[in-house]
Amino acid sequence: MKKIKKTKGFTLVELLIVIAIIGVLASLLMPAVTSALGQGDRITAKNNARSIAQSWKTYSSSGARNMIAAKDIHDWAAVLAERADLNEAKIWLLPFDLAVAEKTAEGAPVPLTVANKVGNNWQLNPEFKAFPVSWEVANRAEPNAPSYSPIVWSRGLRANGMWDMTGVFKDAGGIMAFADSRVEFYPSMLDDNGQGILRVYGGTERTSNIARAVRNGSANILKSEIEVYDEEF
Repeated sequence: MKKIKKTKGFTLVELLIVIAIIGVLASLLMPAVTSALGQGDRITAKNNARSIAQSWKTYSSSGARNMIAAKDIHDWAAVLAERADLNEAKIWLLPFDLAVAEKTAEGAPVPLTVANKVGNNWQLNPEFKAFPVSWEVANRAEPNAPSYSPIVWSRGLRANGMWDMTGVFKDAGGIMAFADSRVEFYPSMLDDNGQGILRVYGGTERTSNIARAVRNGSANILKSEIEVYDEEF
């Protein structure tokens, strides 16, 4: 008669040890994974900001004195969609932007285009209009704007040079593109000595206030009006 070989299972203590080891490994790997994902989001945002700045440059240099004078940021984007072939909504709506993600979660259809051609005319896509844009822009920026002039930056930049919780990257910082198409990620608009890293429009004085770095100040800044997510702000 054959003997049946019994397989010894894990004891409760051994299972607890395995679970503990898995937990330790997960805690070690998670920061690296999170950091990698965050870097990927920054790269995407940088590329999109560069596309917007370059398209603005193409449009503004296509005539004797072209500037975009729009009533809101959606119409500003529509000008580049029609005149500079920048018609992909995903350039303006970053999927990792909480405001965009919340709108999608509500069931709003994700737009493919900024504007659509109807006959001989272009019309703003109402699906795009329904979304909060991930960017803020310098309206009425002149074609000959100084190279250091901000053209587009991620949403949530405050007058004190810090990003708030409405920002694409919350208050960790943001992306900014300039008239010369230079693009950088900035934790704030202050350097290590607490001095502003921007230049006053048309001058040499340093500032951290985006309104002073843009032609004609805050009146020429277009952005989506959304609620602040953190009561601290």
